Amino acid sequence: MRLDQDRVRDDRQTKEAILCRIPVFRPVAVKLLRLLQGEDSNVLEVGELLNTDPALSAEVLTMANSAAYTTSNRINTISKAIMMLGTERTKSLATKAALDGMRRAIGNHPVIELCWVHSRATAVIAEWLSPFYRIHPDRAYTAGLMHDVGRLGLLALNCGQYAKLLDCTAGTNEELLAAEQLVFRVDHCTAGLWLMNTWGLPEEFGVACSQHHAGKDAVQEPVADLVRLACALAQATGHKAAPLVHSLTMESLLEEIPDLARPDSPYPLATLSLRLQAELGGPLLTAGGSERFSAVN
Repeated sequence: MRLDQDRVRDDRQTKEAILCRIPVFRPVAVKLLRLLQGEDSNVLEVGELLNTDPALSAEVLTMANSAAYTTSNRINTISKAIMMLGTERTKSLATKAALDGMRRAIGNHPVIELCWVHSRATAVIAEWLSPFYRIHPDRAYTAGLMHDVGRLGLLALNCGQYAKLLDCTAGTNEELLAAEQLVFRVDHCTAGLWLMNTWGLPEEFGVACSQHHAGKDAVQEPVADLVRLACALAQATGHKAAPLVHSLTMESLLEEIPDLARPDSPYPLATLSLRLQAELGGPLLTAGGSERFSAVN
């Protein structure tokens, strides 16, 4: 019994030592995500924090002045931009900018781009799924974007070794997680949860990181379940971080969406197809089972 306890303790310490080597997430983004969780956060506080990171401030201003937010007067201050965007959209923008920065800091490798495209596809799909789960679209987008941060962590630890693992591992997601455990002593789901807890980010992000490859009946938290399904759909549409890993069919996954068959649904599959094409490029979706949506397209 004592030997088993020592082995468990040593294994935990080894994992923590490995995880502690992962580079820190963009500090301002972490502080911003924490701040925006509070109901009493205000525009002044958020603006002051953003102003400490000129690059992030510039991205917020650019988005606020984009065609999607056209106004008669140009927005030239962070406070006005935050009021225009809202806290949830500001949060999703900060997350995307921070993750993109983390991705670029790791290096230039095709697998890094595959991981980033998969995360973005998952975020887009999560946003599309959000009405069916009655979750704010930007909240869903942020959770989808963050769900695979553990992969970026493992890439940051050893890009070449993890890239080779993703390129060569075939089979199920569970087999990929087992391969990660064998090589790194930790899988990307566990790494993501550890990072979320270390950075003090919302619990729902950590659950989404740790459970996005769990079975559908094992995930109880709504945001985590939404991200689980969005991740699987991203794989089914060809947006995979690990090219050889099997994916479920679009038809079987679409059957899991709550209330999707409602005749009055304003969120047809065609909407998702166009959004993915606009965000990531590639052909429109022609997945099997799309005929099921003829009543709402």
